[in-house]
Amino acid sequence: MTANVETLRSAFASAEIGLPADGIPTVRVPLVELTSAVQRVTRDLGFNRFVDLTAIDRLTSEERFELVYLFYSMQRHTWLRLKTRTDSEAPSITEQIPGANWYEREVWDLFGVRFEGHPELRRIMLPDDWQGHPLRRSEPLGFEPVDFTVTRDVYGGVGSQVSGLGEHA
Repeated sequence: MTANVETLRSAFASAEIGLPADGIPTVRVPLVELTSAVQRVTRDLGFNRFVDLTAIDRLTSEERFELVYLFYSMQRHTWLRLKTRTDSEAPSITEQIPGANWYEREVWDLFGVRFEGHPELRRIMLPDDWQGHPLRRSEPLGFEPVDFTVTRDVYGGVGSQVSGLGEHA
């Protein structure tokens, strides 16, 4: 079951509202309206269950990061997706939704989007001394050789000439 699109149109008169193939109504708001939109979604529209926050890196776009917030209404059993775009920073919603704390830290850690007003914005998944943000499309692709026993026996060890890494001590 999904939210009524007409209800969303009246609540977000200036926002872009769509209904993608997955059936979850999506409201796209300007970044400056994010915190007021979250308040409207959780208090006025009854989507009081914050489910997820993620980001999409659209490298060639001016505002390259699309932030995607997912909410659920326990009373109506309906979903709502809220989207906004930024080039590097966004307001934190942890004051309104304390459970968003770790989600914002994860997006910071992996994409490098800084959340203004976050109480403790630091890495959550990667080591503190990690350089960069690995899910940015501008990050170089890296890998570690996987040492399977069959690889060692057939190809002469980890990092052999076959994998293109040269000899490995």
